[in-house]
Amino acid sequence: MLRAALLLPLLILAGSASAQSAPPADPLGPLRGVQLFLAAFQPPAGEASLLAAARREALDWTATQNLFAAQVTDGPNRFLDWRGSAVTGGGLVFTTLRAATYPQGSRALLVLNREWCRAGGCQQRTSFGWLDARGLKPAAEMDVIQVIRDADFLTGAAPACLRGVTLGVQYVPARQGATLSILPVVPDAARRACEAAGVNLTATLRTLRMGWVAGAGKFRW
Repeated sequence: MLRAALLLPLLILAGSASAQSAPPADPLGPLRGVQLFLAAFQPPAGEASLLAAARREALDWTATQNLFAAQVTDGPNRFLDWRGSAVTGGGLVFTTLRAATYPQGSRALLVLNREWCRAGGCQQRTSFGWLDARGLKPAAEMDVIQVIRDADFLTGAAPACLRGVTLGVQYVPARQGATLSILPVVPDAARRACEAAGVNLTATLRTLRMGWVAGAGKFRW
């Protein structure tokens, strides 16, 4: 059972469950993209984000929106940043949802990043999809992102605790400018090893940035 925590009482969610919202005005905007994504979303077993919880609870779009108490929706820049928390079966979960669309003629690429934190640990996932008047079609990461090597994140030589380690990535859309920030994600075991060795990961790794190339339908350096 999903229960709103600190932000919204359960009665508000229950009352919203049967309500239906009008379609977003911008057919290529992130609001419509998130709505279409949620309609087809099949949450992985281990995902605890509010989007995953709402899908498992079969909440409608209006009730799902109500889970996010802090909402920034920037229509002109086709960007949104929503934040909320709820008590799930595994405890209190804080979720940040960031999404933006990048135009290419009569369609746009949706970049949707969801990050959830529980008990001091955070996880994230990014989804890509082509949005047009017909709907949303999933896009493969390799088709819309130029190749990134682990070495691209390093500011110098790799410390021993990162040698042979495959880094994860987190894609964060920008509110202004057709860019994408790309953050390195260090596996927990490697992070603990680096901390034990006194390695400052903030100084060792850097955030990358790519620009949207509409003609290619891809983010590039």
